[in-house]
Amino acid sequence: MAQEALRKKGSFKKTVSIIEELLNYPNIDIEVNSVFTPTTVDYLSESIKFIMDLSVPSTNFSFSIIKPWNQASLLKLEKEMMKLVKILVSNFKRKGNIPVVNFREESGTGIFFCAAGKDRLAITPDEEIWGCFLFPDYFKGKEHSPEYQKLYFGPLDNFIENHKNIYPRILSNYARLSMDNFSSSHLGCFLCPELENCAVCPINASFSGNHLGEIPSYLCKIQKIKIKGKEKFRREIQKI
Repeated sequence: MAQEALRKKGSFKKTVSIIEELLNYPNIDIEVNSVFTPTTVDYLSESIKFIMDLSVPSTNFSFSIIKPWNQASLLKLEKEMMKLVKILVSNFKRKGNIPVVNFREESGTGIFFCAAGKDRLAITPDEEIWGCFLFPDYFKGKEHSPEYQKLYFGPLDNFIENHKNIYPRILSNYARLSMDNFSSSHLGCFLCPELENCAVCPINASFSGNHLGEIPSYLCKIQKIKIKGKEKFRREIQKI
């Protein structure tokens, strides 16, 4: 399992026992998130099936992009995604549900935009205000950059006193953090036919070393593999 391969040895059994214990409490809504890397992507379908077999009602998977994904790891991901589609189709035939969040129909459609600042704010231990908790780490050491000044809401005390002026002014700069304003190394995202099916956290993508709003080419390929898998799943269950 990916948990045992990536985390501390022996953590797998402990994690499973905690999940099983939580499932005994009917008032707790549990969702398991599994993160896969180029090293652990081989475990994708096996790990998600194991979680489903535990009767976890909702599970989600994501991919670490701190280290680049080479062609070999992307091919492994594509194979694992097709295996997972078969598992989910079989589960749907038997139970009629979709326990994996990634394959459920989304409530809204349209171009993805970063929700930072719009429905959330984050306060750092130093009492600084940002649109999301990921921004302080990204801008560490970049305090004199133009982007820092545009996206920083300022110290807490000053924000409380002047929020009526500060909030709308800074929030307007967050508005550009939408998929149609992003780009990969070879294409502006607004030109991609998958624009409305793709959702990438701009800050998460930037931790790979790219500029804010610049999507690494391997992340672009990961997104397309995910979209392809979801579309195949939807076609298959429509036949049932």
